[in-house]
Amino acid sequence: MAAILQAIQAQAALRRERIFRDRLHPLDAYDDQQLRKLYRFSRDGCIAIINRLAPKIQHPTNRNMALPPSLQVFVSLRYFASGSLLDDTSFVHGIHTSTACRTIQRVAHALFDMRDEVIKFPESPEEVRAANTSFHEIAGMPNIVGAIDGTHVNLYGAPLGDDEYIYINRKGQHSLNVQLICSANYMITNVVARWPGSTHDCRILKRSAIGQRFERRELSGILVGDSGYKLEPWLLTPVRVPQSEADQAYNRAHCKTRVLIEQVNGQVKSKFRCLNGQGIPMAPERASKVIIACCVLHNLSKQMNEPQDNYEIEEADQPAVHDQELNNPAGLATRQNIIQNYFTGVNV
Repeated sequence: MAAILQAIQAQAALRRERIFRDRLHPLDAYDDQQLRKLYRFSRDGCIAIINRLAPKIQHPTNRNMALPPSLQVFVSLRYFASGSLLDDTSFVHGIHTSTACRTIQRVAHALFDMRDEVIKFPESPEEVRAANTSFHEIAGMPNIVGAIDGTHVNLYGAPLGDDEYIYINRKGQHSLNVQLICSANYMITNVVARWPGSTHDCRILKRSAIGQRFERRELSGILVGDSGYKLEPWLLTPVRVPQSEADQAYNRAHCKTRVLIEQVNGQVKSKFRCLNGQGIPMAPERASKVIIACCVLHNLSKQMNEPQDNYEIEEADQPAVHDQELNNPAGLATRQNIIQNYFTGVNV
């Protein structure tokens, strides 16, 4: 019996004592400029996000020195902002890598659950009229409620299993193809972030809830998209071979309007660099939540009038041009009617 007790005591002595590292709190350690550089939000912006997320991410107890909501938010913002390895994020905040990973997933899930509160497509007559007016002021395009495009977010070292091949995009990289729609004031009004990189933009729109609602005439207004999309009565594409000055004026106005979504792509990927470069080292389902979380944060940033970081417009892939215009007389008629009524004799 004594030998057994001695063995147990020896084993306990060999156990590694738990070490709790000193945790740096960014609000105390950094000035406003440093906070913006590290976390992409001002001090007031960080506090507002913490207050909004705190009820959703508060741990039920403080057992094992659980991270408070404020540190959970800062750990996640640091990862979203830098896209660096989890080792860097965990080291900066004095936590273990596994804790950083769980924290980022926890905060991303909370932001994901807020998507319907923050990302809203104009549906009511008042919202549609406001969107029409805002877009018309840009280049004279009528009845526009959104600009649409796809952007790829790479999956770096993500476990893809037997479906790996469907995530390979045209550049030979593993990615998710993310559909975004934006307003005239750079707010994201719709996001779909679950499709593999090999999926074409047009198919994503056709299979998405918002595309099907437009098809069923449940939504009012018109979207603008590049020539990779199919011309529809509710989606205007450029005139492929302009035949008149009115066609050219329409194309110029279309380009000035559509460029908004390319600017939004640039803003989001510049602010949240985890969406840029090598990409997100997570399984597609988790990566999708991170992408939508960043879109929610983008809109919150706009709502709070946060300063905009410098950004570059994302270099767009050459879209696969659709040859289905002649098979869609309703779409052709809508576009031609707009050209005749709004762009004949107009220099845009």
